[in-house]
Amino acid sequence: MKILHLISGGDEGGAKTHVITLLRELSKHVDITLVCLLEQNFAKEAREEGINVIVIEQNKRYDLNTVKRITHILKDDYDLLHCHGARANFLGMLIKKKYNIPTVSTIHSDYRSDFDNSIYKKIVYTSLNYISLKKMDYFISITNNLKNTLLNRGFKSKKIYVSHNGIRGVEKEYSLSKQEFLNRYNIDYNSKNTYVGIVTRLHPVKGIPVFLKAAEKVLQTNSNIIFLVAGNGDEKYSEKYKQFIINHKLTDNIKFLGFLKDIDNFYNLIDINVLSSHSEGFPYALLEGGLNKKATISSAVGGIPELIRHEESGLLFEDNNYKQLARYIELLSNDDKKRQELSEALYQRVKHKFSDENMANTHIKIYKDILELK
Repeated sequence: MKILHLISGGDEGGAKTHVITLLRELSKHVDITLVCLLEQNFAKEAREEGINVIVIEQNKRYDLNTVKRITHILKDDYDLLHCHGARANFLGMLIKKKYNIPTVSTIHSDYRSDFDNSIYKKIVYTSLNYISLKKMDYFISITNNLKNTLLNRGFKSKKIYVSHNGIRGVEKEYSLSKQEFLNRYNIDYNSKNTYVGIVTRLHPVKGIPVFLKAAEKVLQTNSNIIFLVAGNGDEKYSEKYKQFIINHKLTDNIKFLGFLKDIDNFYNLIDINVLSSHSEGFPYALLEGGLNKKATISSAVGGIPELIRHEESGLLFEDNNYKQLARYIELLSNDDKKRQELSEALYQRVKHKFSDENMANTHIKIYKDILELK
């Protein structure tokens, strides 16, 4: 098989991790080419992983010369076009009009929530993405939950496959001690403290206010807990969140660290990994935390309950229920044994059920099935 993957190339976070992880493993078995529309970190990191990358610069979303250039590449005997994200889906729709090739789109998240940070983008890009998706031949949903969402919106079941995100299960090695890591941010390490972390984009859908309100409630009775936020995002939301901790006099216990490249050192530091999103697919922040053996508390949204079994491999709270999140943080901060039990259970689950190898093998089966139906 010869597969062309298409993505904007400006992605960060889960989508980038998914595509690079998938293609690194797929390339061992299938002829893979990745086309990015931007020459940014995505393309650079993909090349470093040994993935064949072609960059076709598209400075504006509506530069349709890109369609001709991608179609020209596809004529080199490619069997299938696999799109990731709204921009790729739009181009995939246009390519289908010019070139007869099966098209697949991975559904990484609820497409209706992808542009919640901009009214203009939500109106225009969400609509264009919906139209583009309706023209796709097949879909690969990263969760059963997202598949059900598509079904409820009129997409046909026979066109939808499911393949959960996977991660490379290597033993973790940490380049910095906990104190060395915190020294970068002028924060003192205290072994008597409990460190609670969240790795996320600073975006409304990620529920940062839920995390901050829970932290405020916990700190009313326990000042030995430090809350750390790793990630960046829209500046207006970043400032809003930081202003919250200033206004509520929480600056000693809540720290924003910004974007972290060496994320494993962050996971080495923290005792409890949290996710407070209002909407999620199958987040790598929980897979990575699991491989780093961290007890996890998450909102029970999207595909997260397909990864975390409540009370067995983590704790799940109702979306937006910061009081419930606060109770779980207090519970785990006071119970070392419970933390260890949950962290080990999640580690075993991630390592054996949600590996990069499993994800790649599932994709190969899906590709074969599609091409047999062609």
